[in-house]
Amino acid sequence: MSKLFLYFLRKLLLVHAAFASILAFVFLFYREIFSLLFFVFVVFFASSILIGFIVFGLVSEISKKTSKLVDVINKSFPRDVLNRNLYSSTNNENEIEILCESIEKVLFELKASEKIKNDYISSMSHELRTPLTAIKGWAETMKMGDSIDLSTVRRGLEIIINEAARLSTLVNELLDFSVLSSGRINMRIEKMDIIAEIQDAINVCKTKESMNNKTLNFSAPKMCFAYGDRDRLKQVFINLIDNAIKYTEDDGTINVSVSQKENIINVEVTDNGCGIEKDELGKVTQKFFKSNSKSGFGIGLSIVQDIVQAHKGKMQIISEKDFGTTVIVSIKACVEDEK
Repeated sequence: MSKLFLYFLRKLLLVHAAFASILAFVFLFYREIFSLLFFVFVVFFASSILIGFIVFGLVSEISKKTSKLVDVINKSFPRDVLNRNLYSSTNNENEIEILCESIEKVLFELKASEKIKNDYISSMSHELRTPLTAIKGWAETMKMGDSIDLSTVRRGLEIIINEAARLSTLVNELLDFSVLSSGRINMRIEKMDIIAEIQDAINVCKTKESMNNKTLNFSAPKMCFAYGDRDRLKQVFINLIDNAIKYTEDDGTINVSVSQKENIINVEVTDNGCGIEKDELGKVTQKFFKSNSKSGFGIGLSIVQDIVQAHKGKMQIISEKDFGTTVIVSIKACVEDEK
């Protein structure tokens, strides 16, 4: 039976109980008007039953419509949004209150989405403009021909190559974000050696200009096997190591270690860089969140988390401002007797 109708029935029974109490009181002390009052009560009772049947039909139809609408809302919006308790006084007594709560949650999500969209456009415009400006500027300088020396040409070409690589990285991030957000990611799951992929990621990161005089240490067992997508997991490792390098000052240290406990492989990336503010620690994996002025769209860790979760793994971030950050990625190992 509809919660809304039960709510209406409870209220009607309270009215009947109150009327019956008044009738009993009149019978005891004012019998001369009891007959009239009793007739009124009978008429009211009969009318309420008739109205009750009509209301039951209407409420059942309303309940079906509202339940369908709530189901559509629940299927269309993320669970973390719909689980927010925006109505602290609501105890979900009936379908109307449930619908009101769901609509408010939808409005909350739409407002948050609008802010994300504006932040996304602003960040994208700024981040793409910088490398394009450098490429355009140096290309125009080199177009001058004989009026510039060879060392300037070489420097210009180096900057153009670096900025083009940076632009390519930004575009790839956007494409990955689009694919992951839409749920269209295709994982090529196969048995793979985690150690080999991490070593490849370290070799990629070591060649970057941001490495400077920083030290990168790596410790791991000889082999650790897991089932996963090689390219996607390598992307995770490159992102984490690159972040550690980016946020560590010159002469700093980055430690990458791998350990296996039973059927879980833990990949730990630690730096002694700037760290993360305590109140920002829970936000760093949110889309478009940037805790400082470093370049990027603020979607790197969001992509990493999505890839790790797609592998049914977990990611933990431990950080203290001015003391460094540790990121631990845990994924299921491939044990020998596993079929």
